[in-house]
Amino acid sequence: MSILQDIQSRAGFIWAYRFDDEGRASLVPRDQSPGLALDGAKFVWLHLDLVHSRTKQWIAERSELPVEAQAVFLSQDDHQRLYHDPDFVWGITYDQVREVHSLADDWGMMHWIVGERFLITGRRQALQATRLTRDTLEAGFRATSPEMLFERVIEFVIEDVAEDVNRLADDADSIEDHIIDDRIGDEARKLGAIRRRTVKLHRQLNGLHQLFRRFQETATARAAPEKVRSATARLLHRVDTMLGDVQLVQQRARLLQDEIAARLSAQTNHHLYVLSILTATLMPATLVTGYFGVNTKALPFLETEFGWLYILGLSALAAGTVYWLLKRRNVIG
Repeated sequence: MSILQDIQSRAGFIWAYRFDDEGRASLVPRDQSPGLALDGAKFVWLHLDLVHSRTKQWIAERSELPVEAQAVFLSQDDHQRLYHDPDFVWGITYDQVREVHSLADDWGMMHWIVGERFLITGRRQALQATRLTRDTLEAGFRATSPEMLFERVIEFVIEDVAEDVNRLADDADSIEDHIIDDRIGDEARKLGAIRRRTVKLHRQLNGLHQLFRRFQETATARAAPEKVRSATARLLHRVDTMLGDVQLVQQRARLLQDEIAARLSAQTNHHLYVLSILTATLMPATLVTGYFGVNTKALPFLETEFGWLYILGLSALAAGTVYWLLKRRNVIG
């Protein structure tokens, strides 16, 4: 059966997994239409394509889902969100866009709803964390609850950020070595790219921090199941750790930019200093040659056979005198 003609593809499902009591995952056959609960399954994970025209219809038919959760899940909001009631948690979080053979330098939005017996996720672009979670399940990872599975998805999001931060820190180390060795080339441009990237990462992590912190501070969250509160606390701790690492790279990039600017400024000042000394030294000689270059009668040495040598010596004497005066006054170090 063609993947474009099976029941799940026509309904907008990218994949569907069922989990047994021990947390083992198995794919729901493509010719079977999955629901929020399956016979013999402890819970299910349904991953939907939000671009598909049938996804909206399928979500609308799930009357057990809160209307607010359905609206957020199907929205095109590009901000991170987290909402909850006594039975469900839903929201939107960032995830890195995945291209065919590599990661894109961009972030997409992952929509999700967590219930007691299901995890629903949706996306409009291929995302990294959900794909890595599927690969982990295929490799034998066991998830005993929807909260545990959702926590693993968010952990992959954080791990992607960690890899980015480590790469940016290595780039900052390389740039710092060049600055110390006084081999400044296009390091300023590279630092600009680092700062732009850290701004994106900081915005993403800060959004997650705000979501999980606000969740923990609400009264309904304190009444939430222990699994949910524990998972949120662990994720908040990891997000805060990564947020500190991103801020550290941001601060390093800013300090390195300041150091490059200071070194370039000192270099410019040195060049201007040398130019000023040369100008001051040669000014009297210029005055002498300008005076004797006037085309009038009765100029000294006009009829002298070697008058040009006298003028040359006078110019050198004038320049030497000015140089001696500048040296005497410690203008020249």
